[in-house]
Amino acid sequence: MEDIHTVDALLDAAWHSAPVGLGVLKLDGCLQQGNHALLQLLGTPLQVPTLQPLTHWLHPQDQDALAYAMKRARHQHVDIPCGELRIRGAKDIYQWLSTSISGISTNGESVDHFLIRLSPPRSTQERAELVYLLSFALDFTADGALLLDDGLNIRYLNEAATVLMGQARKYLIGQNIGQALAPLALHRDEELQELVRNQLAIQLELSNPTDGTRRHLSVKFTRFHYDRRGYSLALLHDLTEQQRLTETLRHNERQFRALIENTHDAIGRLTPDFRLIYANPALEALCRLPLVEARGRPARDAFGDNSQVDIMADMVREVAQSGTSVEEELIHGIDGPVDKQLHYLVQLVPERDATGEVVSVLSLARDITNIRKAERRLADSNQQLRDLTSRRESAREEERKLIAQEIHDELGQHLTALRMGISMLNLQFGTQAPGLSDAAESLMGLCDRTIQVVRSIATSLRPAVLNMGLYPALEWLINEFRQHTRIACELTTHSEEPALTDDQATTAFRIVQEALNNVARHSGATRTLVSLERIDDTYRLDITDNGRGFDPASVNKRSLGLAGMRERGISLGGEVVIFSHPGQGTTVQATLPIKSAQETS
Repeated sequence: MEDIHTVDALLDAAWHSAPVGLGVLKLDGCLQQGNHALLQLLGTPLQVPTLQPLTHWLHPQDQDALAYAMKRARHQHVDIPCGELRIRGAKDIYQWLSTSISGISTNGESVDHFLIRLSPPRSTQERAELVYLLSFALDFTADGALLLDDGLNIRYLNEAATVLMGQARKYLIGQNIGQALAPLALHRDEELQELVRNQLAIQLELSNPTDGTRRHLSVKFTRFHYDRRGYSLALLHDLTEQQRLTETLRHNERQFRALIENTHDAIGRLTPDFRLIYANPALEALCRLPLVEARGRPARDAFGDNSQVDIMADMVREVAQSGTSVEEELIHGIDGPVDKQLHYLVQLVPERDATGEVVSVLSLARDITNIRKAERRLADSNQQLRDLTSRRESAREEERKLIAQEIHDELGQHLTALRMGISMLNLQFGTQAPGLSDAAESLMGLCDRTIQVVRSIATSLRPAVLNMGLYPALEWLINEFRQHTRIACELTTHSEEPALTDDQATTAFRIVQEALNNVARHSGATRTLVSLERIDDTYRLDITDNGRGFDPASVNKRSLGLAGMRERGISLGGEVVIFSHPGQGTTVQATLPIKSAQETS
């Protein structure tokens, strides 16, 4: 027991003899206990415990600092420094005291009291060292700092402030802020005082008097009191580069907006759920609603509800899900007259946020209506040209047919009659006229050769066997090809005589004839196969060889043989395709449509 009393006495003596002011506060801030040093620092008789919180003796501007420190001490079991606070002592004179506070728990759980420590402020030397360190630190900051007195005169400024203001420190010390910062001279003294009192931030443009450069500055005022005197801290932040970047951004945005607003392409922005966010004038002209009403609403409200809008919605959904661009041709006004329809080549591009997620879809639509009209006109012109070519070829074939018949029938008959007449003369007068027999034999040989030439000419104009059908004509052509080229050639058929018109049969014959001529001239083949089969509603004609082959893309565009085969195929409503590769032979494939009238006949 004596030991406990001894310890208590020792602790009580240490408490009261401590050179630092110590006090125990209740949670409401009222002083419950205090040592002698605390009472001497306060310098006023106090009735402990007090009925008023300690903040009653604090300067009004320092009360919040102590209240905030007490709030932190209740949740953090550490010593919370409050800095130097002004406490009213004897004769209502405030003195600066270094203050800290910590929480006390008597039950070992939650904080139920506070321990406050008060000590005299730092010495003049310590303060001078702090001021020097603060001034040294401020000189290394990029922002300018100005300390102003109550009259808004400059009492201190750091190195950055002198650079931003373009004047030496010795010329600025003592100047009024309105004189040092020329743009502030536009404000009356009352307005400037009100500006500082309200601790507002302003932006101004400052011209450097030495080199004439202009800087954009942000000036932020902070008001405070020290030793019953009012001071203001003006922080200068250089916004020149930021302003330049902002102006550049605005300029680029204006240019971009002018480009977007004046382009003929329809440009819009859509959400992944197909809502219209933005539309330039070209796209707004296609909307049923003004952009003010259409923005944010489903795009169907703006563009209508039809098959093209459904395709557009599917495209937007695909881009939002896949994150890749898509392109499609859409028709505006598809439900209206054809001459009023507008064709657009629409490209959708995903727009991503910083995390890479697709947040919107950019729509770029280019009007290709005139291109489609020109293509239709060109197609019509090509079709007319093909029709004209087809009629010309038909007329040529008909003329060949007539000429071949005339040569074969008329000229052939005359030559035959002439030969017979020469033979009769030889029989009647050969014995009577010496040498007549030899002359007659010579003339009959000439007649035979002429008849052969006539037959060759008639056959080359149009083989008579073509009048018997396509199969007999192909067999004759292949037989002639084998005899003249010594290249093996076969004909394979998979159906009966094809139901083709005379023009179709002639065209098919000419295609095979041209293909075999190319085989003989260029392929170096040893074997050729010609096949004709029916597939659904078309006939497919193939001419295949095992020659050296070639690259179709490298063939001269002026090659009339290949072009002629292609045009003949198109004139029949089908096509001619050439498959070839160097060293792998060549296949000429022609497809010929079957007309319903031919099938029913």
